[in-house]
Amino acid sequence: MPDSHVRVENVTFSRGTRRIFDGVSLEIPHGKIVAIMGPSGSGKTTLLRLIGGQLKPATGKVWVEDKCVSTLDRNELFGLRRNMGMLFQSGALFTDLSAFDNVAFPLRIHTDMPEEMIRDLVLIKLQAVGLRGASQLFPSELSGGMNRRVALARAIALDPAMIMYDEPFTGLDPIAMGVVVQLIRTLNQVFGTTSIIVSHDLQETASIADIIYVIADGKLIGAGSPEELFKEESPRIQQFIKGLPDGPVPFHYPARDFKEELLEGGDW
Repeated sequence: MPDSHVRVENVTFSRGTRRIFDGVSLEIPHGKIVAIMGPSGSGKTTLLRLIGGQLKPATGKVWVEDKCVSTLDRNELFGLRRNMGMLFQSGALFTDLSAFDNVAFPLRIHTDMPEEMIRDLVLIKLQAVGLRGASQLFPSELSGGMNRRVALARAIALDPAMIMYDEPFTGLDPIAMGVVVQLIRTLNQVFGTTSIIVSHDLQETASIADIIYVIADGKLIGAGSPEELFKEESPRIQQFIKGLPDGPVPFHYPARDFKEELLEGGDW
């Protein structure tokens, strides 16, 4: 088994004329909780999509286990994803399916389990996120935070070796957030699950992460344990940790001179 569950090697990726990644390399070890952090728009979610094979890098390679994701055919990618769980930023539940059927969906697609076994597994996963009693409700009948918890139950339905969490703490009240943090930690400690967390919630993420990578301006600008990063003297890292609005990483999107544009007038 490779030492690294995921290896990102010198990856470049652009959207139009905007360079998202410019030679980014990082490794995610087996059985660790790894956080990907950085300012909004720095490409954190894009990195998850590259790992999952939804996107392909312009140059460089992304390896999951010993497989180069961008070279896999449809069937090979489908098989690889069976061992990946994904909690999408929006939850991405099927609106015409109940909470129960949303969680059952990957089990029905990827396995030949009888419905009796699927029923038991789905109830176990919903119990883990505190929503077994809401199993017959539809997404429109659930709050935003409850939708995300159902999405989390779906992400762990197959007991995948690796789970990617895109902003798992957004929209959760403090109690639900504590449950999710504990669940991520338990999956890691009991099952050795590799967890990749994209989050802006520094405090909660740092409390469980083994490694934090910080991305900005298309580059990897920091890496290490939470303790190491908090001691890092780099102005970029300090700006992110302290939440300073301006610094090496600009708050404003690149634009023309503000005064010049105001005085120019004219129509949009």
